[in-house]
Amino acid sequence: MKRILVSLSSIFCLGWLSLSHAETQPALVIQVPEAFYQHPVRLLHPYINYWHNRAEAAESTGLSSFQAQHFATTSCEAEAKGQALVVIEPNMFYNPQTGVFYSEITAKVYNTPGADSALGKPLMTVKGEGQSRGWLTYNVEYSTHQSYQQAFDLVIQQLQKSPVFQHSVEQAPVQTYQALCNSINTLSQPKAFF
Repeated sequence: MKRILVSLSSIFCLGWLSLSHAETQPALVIQVPEAFYQHPVRLLHPYINYWHNRAEAAESTGLSSFQAQHFATTSCEAEAKGQALVVIEPNMFYNPQTGVFYSEITAKVYNTPGADSALGKPLMTVKGEGQSRGWLTYNVEYSTHQSYQQAFDLVIQQLQKSPVFQHSVEQAPVQTYQALCNSINTLSQPKAFF
């Protein structure tokens, strides 16, 4: 009888620990500033005129990449609630001679939801680069997705290794970042991105 009670209590404790671990996923709000949606990038090629909407591609890849690493994510268009806001600045370049898509993701992390935070410094900024072989004549979105995926993997690795990020996310309560999202959308982005 004692063995049954001990094993039942250990099963209950293990179940409770796994349940409490699932509830403590860091919650992030992911945003690509509106300016990146308004300015697609032309991928260079002497014979093909291809415009790539990097904002949509980077946002969907970013959301799935963070979720795959056990982050709970939302976007500014959804409820914009989380422990930190990660602003994604995507860039894509294509080399037609080698058939390689090069991506760069700059991620700025904010941990205070006030609109004035956008004018100040973010908590941290990290960059990741990726590349994928492909051609503009065949399945471009797959190739760009692969390149963005590599860049996001590097960004997430840097965030997970950062004690500043880990401490900030663990200590911060879930807050609404909608005002900060709106404020970042009104800021002009560097001309080098467009």
